[in-house]
Amino acid sequence: MGHLTSSRRAALEGLLRILDTSAPEELFAGPEDDAAFLFGLLTDVARARSSSYYWEICRTARRRGVTPEYVVDRAVVLLATIEERRRTDLYRILGVPGLASGEMIRQRWIEVAKRHHPDVGGDGAAFRRAKEAYEVLRDPMRRADYERFWLRALGPFERVAGGEDVPRLDVGPRPTAPVPVHQPEVPAAPDTARMLGITDVFRRVEALLAPLPRAEIDAARVEVARTIERLEQLSAELATLARLKQALARPA
Repeated sequence: MGHLTSSRRAALEGLLRILDTSAPEELFAGPEDDAAFLFGLLTDVARARSSSYYWEICRTARRRGVTPEYVVDRAVVLLATIEERRRTDLYRILGVPGLASGEMIRQRWIEVAKRHHPDVGGDGAAFRRAKEAYEVLRDPMRRADYERFWLRALGPFERVAGGEDVPRLDVGPRPTAPVPVHQPEVPAAPDTARMLGITDVFRRVEALLAPLPRAEIDAARVEVARTIERLEQLSAELATLARLKQALARPA
């Protein structure tokens, strides 16, 4: 599609991509200029008859044999999918940047817990959401799985959608009452200079996407085979015990 500009022809091409895409992240996988244009087009098309591209919407609908409302609804559905993914993003729930460092996540959780813990009159629902997010992001295995999802399903449009349209969890001022959170005292929250550097982000991405060594895969297969064998032996022993129990229960 090349680098898009806000032209009528580009809008027509963009509308066809909106109709043909199977997932919203596919729209934003190209160059940043293209992705930004497509996100703006998607938002504009969702305005229906108020869209500045309504003529292109009608023309695209005629070409595809659908109604203009169908084209608008398609844009609305894609935007709703994006909004829902961002609303439930664990990083956004905690109020930290995507792929933030483990230390930043830990310190942010302490701040959130102090502000929202129910024992100090905080928002219990907000506390539970933040706690669930932290429990995933603190665990290396679970976080690695989530980061793979984030890079695929959130990363492509996070670079063009901006970060202020979906509110993050409010921390607010620290309460004066004691807080029953069993965490060691830590310094004040880091400033933006402590955020994860772009080099570290790429390094983490490469590590996540790297294939597993053959030796690890073979070792895992062997362990799975051994586990299956042990389970089969246990099943046979349980069956034997069941038959013995039935035999003993019969009257002499």
